Amino acid sequence: MANNDPETVAQLYGVFLYKKKDIIAIQEKLGIGGNANQLVVPPDSELMGKTLADSYELLLELVGDLISIQENLNINGNPVLEVDYESNEASTYISLGEIFNLLMYLEDDIIAIQEELGIVGYSNQERAEKADKNARVYLQKFEEFHGPLEDVPSVLIQKFIDRGVKMFYFTGKGLPLFPKVSPQQLHEIFVKNPSSTGQCPCLEQVS
Repeated sequence: MANNDPETVAQLYGVFLYKKKDIIAIQEKLGIGGNANQLVVPPDSELMGKTLADSYELLLELVGDLISIQENLNINGNPVLEVDYESNEASTYISLGEIFNLLMYLEDDIIAIQEELGIVGYSNQERAEKADKNARVYLQKFEEFHGPLEDVPSVLIQKFIDRGVKMFYFTGKGLPLFPKVSPQQLHEIFVKNPSSTGQCPCLEQVS
């Protein structure tokens, strides 16, 4: 195994722990797992001493769980991960570059399942919150033009579904996140009486 920077290796192991939280959350959604919030990801300083072999061992564990989920959903995963899992080669000789590539494959498979189930992962939370912040700016602009917006949860959820929006969820505080919703879709969902012809002038303010 290459002599890699201990801090980098510790950060990598931490990333895999977040991927584990993502997978546990997926298992929760399917009713086959525990509570993802019970898994605490420690700071990098507490992960010093972890090796690439440790990360590879955790990766294989995650791939095994992921394969079971994919079988449950009847979807295909990345064949490279499956081959690696089945061969289970000696992790002592894994390189940083190899394990990073496997991490990318793992992330792609996790995101595909999250989109299938309509959930936002722990490792995508920061990106989702940024999109959510942008969406709230849009809603403020809409309200300037249209007055109070639609806020009845049952109506909002049905409007999301009617427009084919799968990637949204409500937080524990009842606040919706919109990580993959365009301004046009938000307008159609939240504006109670949208214009039936052409693009509403308010959308020009948020483009």
